[in-house]
Amino acid sequence: MFYYLGMPEFDLPFVRARSAAQRQDRMTQLVTATRECLRHTTAASLTLGDVAAEVGLAKSGILRYVGSREALLLRVMYDEHLDWIRALAGELGKTQPAAALAATLAARPVLCDLIAASPVLIGRLGPRDMEVLRAQARDAQHRLGGALHPSLPLSDEQLGSLTAAIHAFTGTAWAWTAPDSSTPNAMVGDFGSTLSRLLTIFIAGLQA
Repeated sequence: MFYYLGMPEFDLPFVRARSAAQRQDRMTQLVTATRECLRHTTAASLTLGDVAAEVGLAKSGILRYVGSREALLLRVMYDEHLDWIRALAGELGKTQPAAALAATLAARPVLCDLIAASPVLIGRLGPRDMEVLRAQARDAQHRLGGALHPSLPLSDEQLGSLTAAIHAFTGTAWAWTAPDSSTPNAMVGDFGSTLSRLLTIFIAGLQA
């Protein structure tokens, strides 16, 4: 990994990752750098220049590897989902599913921000990146169902509906809790409590 500080942007030599291990290593570097950037800014505000400065590569090199800013952010969202599902699995035996879902999501602001931004990001993907996203979504949903099953066994149809509800509720509640700087007041005072109530109602409906 190469770093440069205090210099104007220019194209650093880009060594293309050729083997599967090299490609995985490069993607890990880019995802890690992007996640670090998202600790300090939102997905809507993050630029490829920010990521380039963090990882020490030119923007053109990043684009040659990941294709687009949107594809990179959605890959970060997938990795955030997997980390969240692992945390959720540890909480489900301690509290009700809706409360566990809400609490573990509230503890992951980067994931919540990415979920809120995801409709815009997805709308800008090309067909090839959409196929990758669909595969990631299927994998994440399968893992979520496995984590939930001991406490909340669901059919595939029910799991799909719950997954959609989690994303819809999270994205809207997060946007209303953490508005951008042009909005003077948040419309939701407590993200975690609001999300827990919404999911409690939805899960009760699934089980009815």
